[in-house]
Amino acid sequence: MSNGLATMDFFGQQDAARKRSRLLVFLYAFSVLLICSIIGGGVWIVYAMQAGEKAPVHPVLVALVAAIITGLVIGGGSLYRIAQLRGGGSTVASALGGRRISADTTDPDERRVLNVVEEMAIASGVPVPPVYLLEEETGINAFAAGYSPGDAVIGVTRGCIVGLTRDELQGVIAHEFSHILNGDMRLNIRMIGLINGIILLSLAGHLVFRAAVYTPRGRSSKDNGTGLLALLALGLLLLVVGSIGSFMGRVIQAAVSRQREFLADAAAVQFTRNPEGIGNALRRLGGVSGRGRLKSAHAEEANHMLFGEGIRSSFGSALASHPPLHKRIKAVLPGWDGSMLAPVVDLKQREIEEHGTPAQRIDRAAAAKRAITEKSAMVAEILPLLAMAGNPAPAHVEHARRIIQAIPARLKDAARDPYGSRAVVYALLLDGRDEIRAPQLDHLRTHGDAPVVHLVEELARQTVALDRHLRLPLLDMTLGALADLSDQQHERFRSNLSALVEADNQLDLFEWVTLKLIEKHLDERFEGDVRLTTQYYALGRLERELSVLLSTMAHAGHPEGAEEAKKAFDLGARSLKVDGLDLLGQDECGLIPLESALETLNSVALRLKRDVLQAAALCAASDRTITPDEAELLRAIGDMLGVPTPPLLPGQKLA
Repeated sequence: MSNGLATMDFFGQQDAARKRSRLLVFLYAFSVLLICSIIGGGVWIVYAMQAGEKAPVHPVLVALVAAIITGLVIGGGSLYRIAQLRGGGSTVASALGGRRISADTTDPDERRVLNVVEEMAIASGVPVPPVYLLEEETGINAFAAGYSPGDAVIGVTRGCIVGLTRDELQGVIAHEFSHILNGDMRLNIRMIGLINGIILLSLAGHLVFRAAVYTPRGRSSKDNGTGLLALLALGLLLLVVGSIGSFMGRVIQAAVSRQREFLADAAAVQFTRNPEGIGNALRRLGGVSGRGRLKSAHAEEANHMLFGEGIRSSFGSALASHPPLHKRIKAVLPGWDGSMLAPVVDLKQREIEEHGTPAQRIDRAAAAKRAITEKSAMVAEILPLLAMAGNPAPAHVEHARRIIQAIPARLKDAARDPYGSRAVVYALLLDGRDEIRAPQLDHLRTHGDAPVVHLVEELARQTVALDRHLRLPLLDMTLGALADLSDQQHERFRSNLSALVEADNQLDLFEWVTLKLIEKHLDERFEGDVRLTTQYYALGRLERELSVLLSTMAHAGHPEGAEEAKKAFDLGARSLKVDGLDLLGQDECGLIPLESALETLNSVALRLKRDVLQAAALCAASDRTITPDEAELLRAIGDMLGVPTPPLLPGQKLA
């Protein structure tokens, strides 16, 4: 792991995230019991000493009531904070003082971070997430927040985007995408809610203590003095117990989060194949005054989800939520000499650091040409498709950059805007036949989207000529902007999509994929992420669903070749080792039966989803080539099963 190039296993990391969730629940329960026991014990002692043997209520009962009340306060505080965070990543970003970076920003630093996030998202096979800027935070820091890839947001401090070169910024963003892909975000949000309950007593203690200190005194009221002493005693008790709660909160953050930072750093190296990017970003973090500390009042509860420590630790590095900085740097830069780097201070310095002097640029251009040749050679290797799940390679990042460059600027600009993004999706779904297109446009005019029709017609001139492999990336680019629609606009948009698709009484593959991606990634932003319950721990009872899946894939790759379709089906079926799988006729499978089958298969255990995806990939790769239909179908299957799949590369061969 020291060189940072070990392959990240999506399914293994998802399993690890579930284990960490169980650890989080255990530590939370232990902390609550400990705090309740301390308060109950303290009340028992004080009450027994004060009331003596003639106590009207047994001290044990008083202690038990105090412990129960404490538990209810902690639990209520946790549930309240969890409810507040239902909005997902955008709620966390706003709480930390972030503002959404507009897609049409003219700020060069903001434009740069949006471009980097866009590249990484398309390379990873996930929707492009919104980016929030913590304008007032001058330290170098970042975070990813949300419940799922479709709900994710990226947050960056102003110090992060102005103090790093592009390669370093890409390393930080790749680090955050590792958290998105490996199931860390949901755990991190839960941790915010649970820790809030634990530290609530400390906050209450501060409030009570301050109230006692600043309460106006009466001139000679004995009762007033006694009440203030009681208030001070209560505040002091809550402060002491709250300090224990804060300590336990830091224990939980350290226990659950520290190793994830090492893995995310290693993933950043793997995604970019550039150890200096993430390594030098960490060195700049160490070279800035105050490092990555945040001014936000919510910094403590969100500290575990940040790129670097966001608060000053009262307990030393032993209980920090992040590993020591020098260890993180050494892990990705084994030859590091121990020096730190100052943040970039102006655009001229950044240009020199990013591109070098004129002489250095010539040398770098030659090196880049050699690197492209090496990457092309890597692309030509035999690569198992499943290994790419949640695991983009440097070639995918480079490929994503080329894809973005290939999409016409007018379409990109529209896709990044809430108004224009609707027009882009509508334009992608317009039929090529005039007799179908005219009713589609009439529907938009008469169902609430008349103002956008002119833009749809303008963009359709470019979408109709768009290379097929650019359509899904363009659709991904719209999802972040579409998340800014109002509830009413979202409802109208979804209704209009269905109408456009149904206009010709047929459902083609791209229309189906579009509906499924919108449903998966956009709807959950408006309607909330739905937690799935695992219902199947074996595939033996799912012969029909598996037969539909593999048959649809086999016919998609070989629509006219029955023999080739049978070979493809058999290759995928053999990998599952399930009896009773049969190749269905084209009239027995297809998109609608496939959708129903995937809804059932989505409730199988994660390790079985690995097997299902592998079978689909083998079926598609039976002839070692991937058709556009197969590529779109594989992407949709991966999305519906909750497994992000990077785009297939030109010339890539599949085992």
